[in-house]
Amino acid sequence: MAGVKEQLAILVQLQKIDKEIYNLRRAEEEKPKEIEKIQQAFQEKEKLFKELEDKLKQKKLKLKEMELELKSREDNLKKLQVQLYQVKTNKEYASMQKEIADMKADNSLLEEEIIKAMEEIDNLEKEMEKEKFSLEENRKKTEEEIAKVEKEIGELRERVKSLENSRGEFTPQIDPPLLSRYERLLINKNGHALAQVLQNSCSGCNIGLPPQIISEVSLGEKIVTCENCMRILYI
Repeated sequence: MAGVKEQLAILVQLQKIDKEIYNLRRAEEEKPKEIEKIQQAFQEKEKLFKELEDKLKQKKLKLKEMELELKSREDNLKKLQVQLYQVKTNKEYASMQKEIADMKADNSLLEEEIIKAMEEIDNLEKEMEKEKFSLEENRKKTEEEIAKVEKEIGELRERVKSLENSRGEFTPQIDPPLLSRYERLLINKNGHALAQVLQNSCSGCNIGLPPQIISEVSLGEKIVTCENCMRILYI
């Protein structure tokens, strides 16, 4: 097995690979969130379209009710008009005439409401057609965006697989206990197990290092770690 200096040099190369693997995996973990965000944006558009659809249904239902109400009133009006010629006194005749006039006025107002409702329905149907077309366009766009992200996920996984194969070229050259220690640090230190000594400080935590520690790292006779962050030090 190679000496400490040689193994540290190998670990430095391995660290470059593992750091990229770590970053790629973090990127992959974020991708489902991107897909979820894309889906949520489309679902919001679907929700608005459904609300418009429900509004149109309610308008049509209300129109149907008004039309039935108008028919019922017109039937009653016809009955009153028949009865008008059957009354025996002028008082009854005048009273019924007033009732007929009031009913005609009410029917006229209801007819206006029906015409207004029909116009609203017509406008809503036109709006629905436009929104339906827009929704379908958004659906296609959403599917394309999701497919793009899924492709990116596949590319990230392929890159990780390639790097893991490269990693296998280095790991057999490292003493198993040291490799095990290094890999534990990888997990605990977010993919950053080694720290370079820079300007008498640990590059991992930016804490100043005692001269004795720096001297030991320089000698390269044993594995030395930062007393603060526990990362393996190298020069």
